[in-house]
Amino acid sequence: MEKSYPAYRTGKNIQIKMAQQMGIIECNFNHLLRTFGRPNYNRDNGDEFDGLEWCAWHIQFESGELVRITDSRQFGNMENDYTKCNQWKVNTRSEKAYEWIKQAIRDSNPNG
Repeated sequence: MEKSYPAYRTGKNIQIKMAQQMGIIECNFNHLLRTFGRPNYNRDNGDEFDGLEWCAWHIQFESGELVRITDSRQFGNMENDYTKCNQWKVNTRSEKAYEWIKQAIRDSNPNG
């Protein structure tokens, strides 16, 4: 089956400027792990964040769109085990890239 989105890469060398939150994806950590590999940034490795996040993926599609996925938690939630997170913020300037991210997760996890 042909993919409905361009090829992508992940990595710490992808620089993402502040982008608006496009939406929230509801899935477990393992869905993201199967799709994008280990998070590019996480506090367990000493990476620092401006907010409450504990991990992040930086993704660049070959067409140039940039996406940042981070764990999403309610204010005051001090849970630091991001592998238990089921809601993920998607920051991008492209609604098209947001849809591609959701499709890539579905394609990598056909059994839900």
